[in-house]
Amino acid sequence: MKNLGIVVILSALGLAGGSQNLSGKWEVQVEGYGAPRTQKFELKQKGEELSGIYAGKFGESKVSGTVKDSAVEFEMRVIENEHIILVHYTGTAADDGLKGTVTFGDLGKGTWVGSRGTPSHKK
Repeated sequence: MKNLGIVVILSALGLAGGSQNLSGKWEVQVEGYGAPRTQKFELKQKGEELSGIYAGKFGESKVSGTVKDSAVEFEMRVIENEHIILVHYTGTAADDGLKGTVTFGDLGKGTWVGSRGTPSHKK
């Protein structure tokens, strides 16, 4: 279950609100439930509909959700230890990114912060 935190990050990928559009590549930091973890997502927004793909340790998962004003909500399903787990993200968008909470089915909760692009990890 430790690796499930990685999957959760997929959802946190965006800036919503006003005229902002969440379409594009996102990097999400997840804390809690076996985290911290960094995940990558590619999202598409059409009106209030949000869709996309998470790609990572658990393979690829489709993401679906909604964006209304600055409220963002999305979810995906992952398989871990032969069990399907619904990962559900809720949060808010601002000019500097997204942030919110995530639940891993009935296995635990955490928080997430999303930013656009892929910042360099070199230090």
